Amino acid sequence: MSNSLVGQTLGHYKILDQLGAGGMGVVYRARDLELDEEIAIKTLRPELLTDATLLARFKDEIRLARRLSDQNIVRTHDFGEWSGVCFLTMEYVEGITVRELLDTRGRLGTSSTLAIATQLAHSLSVAHEHGVIHRDIKPQNLLLDDAGVLKVMDFGVARLAERSSTLTEVGLVLGTPAYMPPEQLLAEPVDARSDLYAAGVVLYECLTGKPPFEAASVTSLVAKLLTQEARPPVAVNAEIPPALSALIMRLLAKKPDDRVQSAAELSQQLMALG
Repeated sequence: MSNSLVGQTLGHYKILDQLGAGGMGVVYRARDLELDEEIAIKTLRPELLTDATLLARFKDEIRLARRLSDQNIVRTHDFGEWSGVCFLTMEYVEGITVRELLDTRGRLGTSSTLAIATQLAHSLSVAHEHGVIHRDIKPQNLLLDDAGVLKVMDFGVARLAERSSTLTEVGLVLGTPAYMPPEQLLAEPVDARSDLYAAGVVLYECLTGKPPFEAASVTSLVAKLLTQEARPPVAVNAEIPPALSALIMRLLAKKPDDRVQSAAELSQQLMALG
């Protein structure tokens, strides 16, 4: 997609500039002309909206996501359509993503990682209590504002990427396989513990500068994710506290039953480390 919507108006939303693009579509900064405030708009790729059943499920998930009101969650406002363009409107947050932070710094220290971890665990706890599973936790979806407050984006959005098998081109593009737990790669049911696995991958990358598994191709990466054990973070970076390394390894367990079982439990474990 190009910048073709910049300067245009979708209903009462004036598109100001493009913030980013990904598998789902393009994100813009816009002005709500009725309320005179800035918002974010995510336009959705039309090929994702052809399955009526999936679209209905997606709308149900967005209704749930709209109920999430917390300082660590980017608020979802509305689902709309204008001249054939389907879009989501969301709270606009000025800041940088954890992806951008890692690309700049390489890796983060223990205290910075713990600050991200505690806020991420809290946001997941709030969402899971409302029955919302994120399904696509990754550094690109984690925003840090100027005050260091973490804001998790795209709750409910990954529902649109679901297929009978996630091992399809579109599924892998949208799901970012490096952060997907084995059950999600195998198109098995996902639950709160699937988000916790992805959180473990993010924290591993924050501390070591790289995800637990890397490969030259998606096929090789998926094979590693399904069959190999990650090196403990402390084996990659000796400065990492062993207890934190062990907690991350629990999050990365192949079987959901072997992981930390809830975001609330993860919060308690992180507080004990702090």
